[in-house]
Amino acid sequence: MPIKSSANYDRNELGNILKQVVDAVNAGSIGGPAGAAGPAGPTGPAGGPTGAAGATGVTGPTGPQDGVRGPIGSPGAQGATGVTGAGGTGPTGPGGAVGAAGAAGASNGVTGPTGPAGVGPTGPTGVTGPTGITGPTGGGVTGPTGAAGTTGPTGTTGGASPAFLFVPPTSDPAVAGAVWNNAGVLTVSAG
Repeated sequence: MPIKSSANYDRNELGNILKQVVDAVNAGSIGGPAGAAGPAGPTGPAGGPTGAAGATGVTGPTGPQDGVRGPIGSPGAQGATGVTGAGGTGPTGPGGAVGAAGAAGASNGVTGPTGPAGVGPTGPTGVTGPTGITGPTGGGVTGPTGAAGTTGPTGTTGGASPAFLFVPPTSDPAVAGAVWNNAGVLTVSAG
């Protein structure tokens, strides 16, 4: 079976035609002097149909969220001081107008009569406080005993006196120093 030769191959038959050419070369059945080179065949299609999408691969493990933190950078140089603004005090504003004098207030009112003095009841007498503590007895030193006086002369012996019986009154005689019988008790009258 001769190998098909065409100026416009059907792209669906290219694979089969190429196989026939390869088989013929491998079999050594091509002989005779080489003919003139044929015209270049048309360029085949740029590519075959797109194949089906492959299955989704397994998701790899999640990497670390944060990388290694780098060292803190050195502080930047201090900026230049800005130009000082020109100060200036504004002129003093004019003084405000003097307000009108207020109306004179009313004269003092008449003083009302003095109210009657309140008379309250006298409060009760307070309780008498307790008697204070008796102070200590003074520590006076007893003076020395005086010398004994001389014995006076012995008087004359009197005669025998008559018998005398004192009977005190049973009522107060109202004489200072007088003695009276107060229900069997001798009592000195206070006068």
